[in-house]
Amino acid sequence: MVGALAEDMLTPKAEAQVKALMGSEGGPATLAAVSTWADEIRASHPATRPWHYITLQIDDPHPDVARADTPNAVTALDKEMAVLADPGAERNAREEALKWVVHLVGDLHQPLHAGEDHDKGGNLEQVEVSGRSYALHAVWDYVLLEGLQLPVDSVKAMLEREIAADPAWLTRNAQGTPSGWALETHALSPACYLLHGKRIPKDGKAQLDRDYVRAATLTCLAQLKRAGARLAFVLNRALDPGSGQPAVRAPPGGAPGASASFAHADGLREGGSHARYAWSANSKVYHYSECADVKRIRKKNLVTSDIPPPDKTLHRGCPVP
Repeated sequence: MVGALAEDMLTPKAEAQVKALMGSEGGPATLAAVSTWADEIRASHPATRPWHYITLQIDDPHPDVARADTPNAVTALDKEMAVLADPGAERNAREEALKWVVHLVGDLHQPLHAGEDHDKGGNLEQVEVSGRSYALHAVWDYVLLEGLQLPVDSVKAMLEREIAADPAWLTRNAQGTPSGWALETHALSPACYLLHGKRIPKDGKAQLDRDYVRAATLTCLAQLKRAGARLAFVLNRALDPGSGQPAVRAPPGGAPGASASFAHADGLREGGSHARYAWSANSKVYHYSECADVKRIRKKNLVTSDIPPPDKTLHRGCPVP
């Protein structure tokens, strides 16, 4: 998601250089396609494992990036950004640097990659979501976002519309340094450990309820927006020096943003409906889940979510629940 968002905000010159550096990649040469490379090589490059996070404790009242164990996500990202920006560096080194930059900007915006409660970033903390057990870290890595049951393109379109709706958003967010981003993300990490204002019990039986999941998902989506814009910012600066502020190419349409969609769903639930949306993966329309047409969708094609898909239109005959 971070790579896909950033790709839409690259300058033409930066975009051309990105494509040239990724020319040896098999398949589509996109930032999204290479975004997981750094995870895929961890087994064969164990020395890079500490690059994916920075160890800052949530109970530290004065977290200091400079005092954190090294190497870490900040030192690695600073190093790889310098290689990427050096036109005299070897092409292969710059290609790998590009992959690292894409990945590490994303990692630095996941709260449990920049904050922990002496538990390896939540990896030692077990919780339950919808009756299944996960490490708390995994919840923030992928469980919350997969719970939306929306394709990447749909969520990307929704976030791009949110960015475009606030002309000053990019100016406020597409800036900064890895150290600053780490501290900003760290400030979000204590809330990851709170359920109804209290520390999540460490017995592994805590059920993360709908209120936790809703708030946490909105935090994830907000962090994805920031990470995407900041990735475009650093890539433009490295590959097109002197270029201006990243600009988002928002898709057409007026689909609601994430916050509005969740609020709408909550309002409908209070009226007695579960207020989920449903659609067929190969259809151009979506329905309220109460619509009789939903029953005709084959189970293997059925998709449901609390957020309506931005790339589909509401079925005209769909009754409002």
